[in-house]
Amino acid sequence: MTQNTPNSTVETAAAAAVSITDLHKSYGDNEVLKGISIDIAPGEVVCLIGASGSGKSTLLRCVNRLEDPNAGTITVGDYEATDPDVNLDAMRREIGMVFQQFNLFPHLSVLENCTITPRRVLKQSQADAEAEALKQLDKVGLKHLADRRPEQLSGGQQQRVAIARALTMKPQLMLFDEPTSALDPETVGDVLAIMRQLAQAGMTMLVVTHEMGFAREVADRVVFMDQGVVVEEGPAAEVIGNPSQPRTQDFLRRVLNPLSD
Repeated sequence: MTQNTPNSTVETAAAAAVSITDLHKSYGDNEVLKGISIDIAPGEVVCLIGASGSGKSTLLRCVNRLEDPNAGTITVGDYEATDPDVNLDAMRREIGMVFQQFNLFPHLSVLENCTITPRRVLKQSQADAEAEALKQLDKVGLKHLADRRPEQLSGGQQQRVAIARALTMKPQLMLFDEPTSALDPETVGDVLAIMRQLAQAGMTMLVVTHEMGFAREVADRVVFMDQGVVVEEGPAAEVIGNPSQPRTQDFLRRVLNPLSD
């Protein structure tokens, strides 16, 4: 099926914006995800935290079907992402994704980077695509740089353009895969501020991050992953401020106090 009908079992069962059930993913003998189950409500911000290699980014990529799970189910809105017959192009129009690297086309201007997908995928006119792109660039504070090329921008500015580009498709879900990890410390705050604004506006967000301050302040829920499983999840203040699991405690001690014994 390409899209679930209003009477489908999947849609009836999935009140969540995203529902992940018993998800498994392996690369050869390396099992990266070992039965992950997470539901995300509409408008909820969920931050995935954990050490590198714990499966966070792989989970995010499975939601958008950039990786194919070995088992389990994922629903995103009205779409069952793991159905072999799902219309991936239609599903991905509902999802915006921002990566560690900015993935902007170097030969295009900022404005052109933000209009190319709406024009080609949504078949918008150039005028409509540019109007929406300028609107989103204004939201991230970069409308005045619409004619620049990516190489003329700082890393933080390029990442803000990447966010604006994703928003031109008017997604229902935003996925962020460590969006500040490649940035200079001085530019991290600008990107996090845009993400905070999106959260306050009610955007459903699944965020892989090492920014514990952002997770504590913005996330409705924090999920701590380790070695492909969910170790602990709950309100940000509880998981980050008073974790119950020893593995979570050890991880946060190392992240929040890296010079401690």
